[in-house]
Amino acid sequence: MKTEDGKKTEHRIIVVGSEGHHGVESISWDAGSMPNLADYESVILSTSSLGELLVQARAIPEEQRRDHLTDISNNLYFVMGRLLHVLNSKGNVYVVCSKPVRTPYGSYQFGAIRNYDWLPLPVSLIEESGRTIELRDKSYQHYFEFVDKWSFCFEEVTENDKYVELISELHGGKYLVILDSREIALNRYGKSIAISLEYDLYKKPRYGEKFAYKDRINTSGSLILLPPPTKIDVREAINILLSELWGIQQKTPPPEGVESILLPGEEAIKQDIEEVRKEVHSLENTIATLEVALAKKAEIKQLVFETGIPLEDVCKLVLRELGCGIDDSVEDFLLTYQAQEAVVEVKGREGTIERKDGAQLAQNRRNYAISREKATNKIKAVLLGNPYRLLFPLEERDKKDSFAPHLVEDAQTEDTALVTTMELFNAYYAFVEGRVTADKIISRIFSSVGVTKLVE
Repeated sequence: MKTEDGKKTEHRIIVVGSEGHHGVESISWDAGSMPNLADYESVILSTSSLGELLVQARAIPEEQRRDHLTDISNNLYFVMGRLLHVLNSKGNVYVVCSKPVRTPYGSYQFGAIRNYDWLPLPVSLIEESGRTIELRDKSYQHYFEFVDKWSFCFEEVTENDKYVELISELHGGKYLVILDSREIALNRYGKSIAISLEYDLYKKPRYGEKFAYKDRINTSGSLILLPPPTKIDVREAINILLSELWGIQQKTPPPEGVESILLPGEEAIKQDIEEVRKEVHSLENTIATLEVALAKKAEIKQLVFETGIPLEDVCKLVLRELGCGIDDSVEDFLLTYQAQEAVVEVKGREGTIERKDGAQLAQNRRNYAISREKATNKIKAVLLGNPYRLLFPLEERDKKDSFAPHLVEDAQTEDTALVTTMELFNAYYAFVEGRVTADKIISRIFSSVGVTKLVE
């Protein structure tokens, strides 16, 4: 394509709803991110694949269906706005139409989403059927060689405030918008089975002036609606448009049965591919196993920064791996090892672990002793604290008091072990590396009072 000064320019084309066409970009209706269609000179749409998506959505449970259809409806709204910009800049939109499809969707547009909700100009689809075709625009003659019947007609809607207002807004409301249409093909009784829709912009007459067609400012590009082919599929129909309108030749899809023709060495290549697939499958399983192991290690890192339930959960995970039993019926939990029991309190703070945290632990221990009719001094108390949990690098925490001074004093009289989760983290990795036994770590927890070091 050339501009008026003779320079060559690219005519950009995109196909929506049919993929894999040579020489143009293409995208599906349910793509996560729809490109800016206004950046293309021509857009080709297939509504059949959109209709199939809406039919398939009926089988999805109600809650998931709403989310799924919300994504599709957002795309349709975006498409409508972008197509208006295509037409306004004299680009053309070609549509290989299909029967209207309606899928229930909450309160959206009177309770349904339709496969024509993206239309940028008003037109009605009337479900009638027949075989007579009178072609008015010969540039589509090759296309209509593959249409021998139709199942709906188009009827132009010349007055529609919604669409006129949308178009007017593109120009700041300065112009008068008049919708227009051109027949491409008719049935025997004069209804359009293919139609081209446009709009004209006119200078608004001043008060007392008469409207004049000579005051036309601009004419839009065309929205061309074509019936679905009946002798070929939609993909081949789009290939015909690409070839006839822009000279973009398409590859012929292999006919049925061609796969039975084997060239020398082809079978061996297929076998090699199958062997490689098996190796890939094995590697994927290995990767999955390694990712699980990596995720487990990443989970242990929560000991140095988490708080609340997540910190409590990762403490339980580590203690179980060290051979302890966990009873969740006790607040925060009961730690058991051999014949020993300890009531555990877990706290994460941005600063030091406070005296009140130890008071809560002491109360939990008394409550447990009463419920089991045991002497309090027979039950160990352990406070797992994550002080200065968001202070990095970790070396900076060594300059701080992990536990408040009064808490440390109380721990001496309450037979309480004060253990930082950073210390538990270091002990766990010493255990994993074989530098210390699990028994030694847990024995220190049960035998220590006050601030406790688990590994030297």
